[in-house]
Amino acid sequence: MIVEFGWFLDRAPWAYASPGLNRVRVGRKNLIGLLQTRLGLTRPEVPNAERVSQYLRRLEHLDAPEAWFHRSLAADPWSTAQELLAARDDAVANGWDGALDGEASPLLQTLAAAEGLGRQTAGGERAGNGPLAPSLADDVVELLAELEGSPLPLGIDELVLQHPEDTFPAVWRRIIGALRRRGVRISEAPKPAGAPELTVLAAETEWEAAEHAARWLAAGTGTSTAVVCSDPTAVLDQYLALHGQPRLGVGARSAWRAQDQLIPLFFELVWEPVNVHLLAEFLTLEDSPVRRRAARHLLRALSREPGTRGPVWDAAIRAIGEDETLGPELAATLDRLFSTGLLPDVEHRLPSGAQLVDAAAWFASALTARAAVVPRLQTTAAQLRRVLALVAPLRHVGRKDLRRIIASVVTPGAEPLGRAEAAPWLRLNHLVELGEDVEDALWWGFQSAAAPTVRRWDPHDAASLARVGVELPTPQDLTALAVRETLAAAARCRRLVLVHLAQRNGERVVPNPLLEALVERYGPPAAPDQGLGDRIRRATRAPADLTDGQGAWSLAGRTATLARATAHRPAAPDPVQEVGANAALAPETMSYSQLDVLLGCSMRWALERKGALRVPDVADIPEGSRMIGSFAHRVIEVLHGRIRAAHRAVPEDEEIAEVIGELLPQLASELLLPGQKARRLTVVDAVTVAAREFFRGLEKGGVALQEVEKPISKDLQLVTPEGVLTVPVRGSADAVGIDEQGRTVVVDLKWYNSAKHLRQKIKEGTALQLALYQWALHEGEAPPDDPTAYFLLKQHAFASAHGHFGAAIPRDEDPAQLWGRAVRSAEFTVEQVLAGRVTATKPVEDAFAAAQAEAAAAEGGEPTTVKDAETAVGRLYVEPGCRFCHFGALCGLRGDYS
Repeated sequence: MIVEFGWFLDRAPWAYASPGLNRVRVGRKNLIGLLQTRLGLTRPEVPNAERVSQYLRRLEHLDAPEAWFHRSLAADPWSTAQELLAARDDAVANGWDGALDGEASPLLQTLAAAEGLGRQTAGGERAGNGPLAPSLADDVVELLAELEGSPLPLGIDELVLQHPEDTFPAVWRRIIGALRRRGVRISEAPKPAGAPELTVLAAETEWEAAEHAARWLAAGTGTSTAVVCSDPTAVLDQYLALHGQPRLGVGARSAWRAQDQLIPLFFELVWEPVNVHLLAEFLTLEDSPVRRRAARHLLRALSREPGTRGPVWDAAIRAIGEDETLGPELAATLDRLFSTGLLPDVEHRLPSGAQLVDAAAWFASALTARAAVVPRLQTTAAQLRRVLALVAPLRHVGRKDLRRIIASVVTPGAEPLGRAEAAPWLRLNHLVELGEDVEDALWWGFQSAAAPTVRRWDPHDAASLARVGVELPTPQDLTALAVRETLAAAARCRRLVLVHLAQRNGERVVPNPLLEALVERYGPPAAPDQGLGDRIRRATRAPADLTDGQGAWSLAGRTATLARATAHRPAAPDPVQEVGANAALAPETMSYSQLDVLLGCSMRWALERKGALRVPDVADIPEGSRMIGSFAHRVIEVLHGRIRAAHRAVPEDEEIAEVIGELLPQLASELLLPGQKARRLTVVDAVTVAAREFFRGLEKGGVALQEVEKPISKDLQLVTPEGVLTVPVRGSADAVGIDEQGRTVVVDLKWYNSAKHLRQKIKEGTALQLALYQWALHEGEAPPDDPTAYFLLKQHAFASAHGHFGAAIPRDEDPAQLWGRAVRSAEFTVEQVLAGRVTATKPVEDAFAAAQAEAAAAEGGEPTTVKDAETAVGRLYVEPGCRFCHFGALCGLRGDYS
C-alpha cells in the first residue's frame, strides 16, 4: 500500500484524476487510525465531555486552598477542567509522558500531578478516582511505543510525504523515523512547478458573488475543475440550481438547529424563576416532547399572563387534565416541571446531580419515545443520556455548570438547506487538500479559510518541556506550513478564482492574509513603481466589469452571453380593497379597542375580526410596557379588593409590597430572572408609588372607588342603508366610583413612557374611551358629562377635564358631542365595510397628504388633512394604530417599492 501523508489532508479526497487500489491520502488522524488498525490498537472513541468529567475528578482530588487552580475551580469547575485538559492533551500529543526536570510553572506542576494520579499505585488501584480515557493525543505516544516493539506487519510499502519531513512537528518526525526503521520507504511528493492565472472576484455581498460564481461553473465543461468550499454554500446552491447545475450542499455549523435546542432549552426551564419566553420557544419547537394540544393551552395562558403561577396558568393545567386525549397525569407533570417543581439556583441551595436527573426523567422518557419514530432525534436522545450521566455523580450543580456541560455535549452541527448532489467537480474544504493537477479552481469562502489554531505556550513552559525531550510546534511554524502548502496547491491549477466579499450579513468581512502571499507568488508581474497593493488591484475583477455593453460576460477564461432582463418595479398593494358586499362583514360585538381599530383602519379590523388573522401566542407574550401596565392594573385590582373588605380607602405600603410580591411571578416573572434586579427594583418602586398615589388621589378628590375591572354591556344602534344594526358593546372599565354629588366617576389606568398624547386627547375632547365608558354605564343615547380621568401609572398623576383630580384640562368638546361624531364615523365605516370596501387608512392618508401638498404648492394656501376633512363632515377622526398592527406588509407600509 502507498500512503500519501500531509499535515492538512484528513478531509482530502483519496483520488480524483487517477484513482487506484492500495493508495490512500491521509492526514494526522487518519494515519493514526490506519496504523492502529494494522497494530490492533483500535478502541471505542470516548466523547471529550466524558474526558473533561474524568479530569475534573482528578482536579477535585488535587484541590486544596493553596492550590494554584483553586479559585478558578471554585468559580467555574467545568471550564477549568476543560482548559487544563486541553493543555495536557497538547503536551501529550507532542510526546510528553508527565515527567518534569527541574523548576516548572504551576501549570505544568498541576498537569504533572494530575498525570501522576493516573498511574497504578502499589496496591493496584487508581489514586485519582478513576482513569482518564485516552484521546488522539494518547494515541500518538502509544503508537511510538508499538512501532518500536510490535511484531505485527504494517502492510505499508511507501509513505509519500506531501511536504518535506523537516516541516513536520518533532513527534511526527519520530513516527516517520519509526516507520522507516520498520521497512517503510519514505519519499516526498514532487513540488508542483506550475503557476496559476490568479483572479480575485471582489463582490460586495455573498449574493452578488454567488451569481457570478455559479455562472462561471456553469460556463465550463465541469471536467478537471475543483471547487473549494470554505464557507456554507446555501446561497451559491440557489444560483447553481438556476443554471441547472448540481448543488454543493455545504451547510453552516449552527447551535440553533431545532433538535439541538431541545436539551439546552429544557435545562434552562428547570430553574426558578421560569423564563416564560424560553418556555414558549420550547413549547413551539417542532420536536418538542410536549404534545401540541397541551402546548396550545399553556401558550394561550402565557399570552394572557406571562408567568407560571396564578389563576390563568392553573386554568390551563385544569384544561389539559380534563382533555381526554391528554389527561391529568400529563397535566400534573407539566405543572411540576414548569411551575411547582422548579429547582433553586442559589449558592447554598444548589441541587445535586441526582435531583437534576430526577427533574429530567419525564423529558428523557418522552424524548426517547419520540426518537423511536423520528430518526433525527436519536442523536439528541443519546446526547441527553450523556448529559445526565455526566451530571448524575455531581454533589452540587449550578445553572452555569450545567450550561458548560451541555455545551460540551451538544456541539453545533451542520445541516445544509439542500443536500449535495453528484457533480463533475472535485469538492474540497481548503485548497491545501488539492493533491492533483486541475485546469480550474474556484475558492468559495476564501476569507473564511483560517490558518490552523495551535495552543500558545508560555516560553518558560516550552523550555521546561524541552528539557524532558518535548519539542512543541510554534504557531509561527504551523502558519508558515499552511501558507507553504496553500501556495504549493495553487500551483496545481491553471486558473484559480478567489471569491472575496466586502460584507456578509451587513458586517464587513476581514481579508485573508493568504491573499497577499498568493498575489506575491502568482499575481500579475510587478511594474517598477508598483507595490503589492497595486498587483492585488490588477488581479481583481469587480462584478460590474465582467459584462460589456452587448451582454458578453467573461471571467477567468470562461464566457457566457447574457440577455437583458425586462425591468419590473414592484407595486404596493392597493390600500382600498373591494371584496364584495357581504352582510357577514357586520360586527357581531364591539369593545372599545375594537371600535378604535374599526374607526382607525377598517382593513386591520377586517383582517383581525373577519379574517381571524393574528400573531401566534408565542409572539404575543406580554413584555416591556405592556407587561408592566397589566401588572400595575392587577396590583390595583387586588389592593382594592383587600381594602374594600376592610372598609378603607388607601392601602398601607406594606400591603402594596405584599401584593406586588405575590403577583410578580404571575404577571411579570421575567423581572425575577438573573440580571434583572435593577430593572425589577425600578418597576417595583414605580408601581408602589403609582398604587399609593392612585388611591390617595381618589380619596383627596372625594371619589369612593366602587369597582375595578367593572363589566360593561350595552347595545349600540348604528343606522345603515340596510336599516338599523344593533351591535352589543362589551368590555370592562378599569376603575368606577362615585363622587360626593352621586355622579359616576370613571378612571382608566395607562402605562406609557410619555403621557403627552393622552393629555392632548382630553384637551381636544377626543378621549373616546372615557366617553364610551360613561355611555355604557348610563341610560340614553349620549354619555353624561360625569367625571372621567386617565391615571398615568408611570407618571403617578391624573389627567382629567374635571377638578376632582387637581388642575382641570380645558377641553374643546364635551362627551356628548364627541360620542355623536364617533357614532357617525362608525355608521359610515360599517356602511363601507358592508359594501365590501375595506381601507388601509395610513397609505390613503399619505397619498392624500402628497396630493394636497402638490395642490397647495401649485395654487397656494394650506393643504387639507384627512382629519380636517373628517371633522368638516361631522365625523370623528381616529389615528390608525400602525405601531401595534402586524399587517403592514399587506397594506404596503412595509416593504421597498422604490
